[in-house]
Amino acid sequence: MTPKLNYHGEYSCKLDAKGRLKLPAGLVEQLGGMPMEIIMNRGVEDCLRIFSSNAWEQKTKELINRLNPNNSKHRTLARYINRGVTKLSVDSNGRILIPKTLMKFAGLEREVIVSGNLSEIEIWSKDRYENGLEWDQEVYSSLLDEVLGDDDTISDGLEQLLR
Repeated sequence: MTPKLNYHGEYSCKLDAKGRLKLPAGLVEQLGGMPMEIIMNRGVEDCLRIFSSNAWEQKTKELINRLNPNNSKHRTLARYINRGVTKLSVDSNGRILIPKTLMKFAGLEREVIVSGNLSEIEIWSKDRYENGLEWDQEVYSSLLDEVLGDDDTISDGLEQLLR
């Protein structure tokens, strides 16, 4: 099965007292349905990332091909990427148990936001997500220009798609 690389959707969810998260049905479908195992690790920002097992395998193969094990910076980067990587089984109710160390890293409490972000799914503390990602049209337009170039047709087309 080819990994899904276009996860989408934004969901408000609640963790139960044991730290379990019921994955939104829309994302379960995008991950390939039940039963499943997923990979969770730390995000670059203060969030957690979820990948299907196949997508994680593909990402790690790409990483292995790009990193030189004889270069200390490459080894350090690999450690950061792999720190906290955990294989999780989704139970019959569509829930995952988030490890306490990862909950602490991401500052997760009861209310969380689960968000599809192209090639990965992110889990954010509701407060961090809302405070850190306030909508700013000027910042958005500037990022479109900076990342995708100043070709108006690309920026306008993507902007229309993302609205």
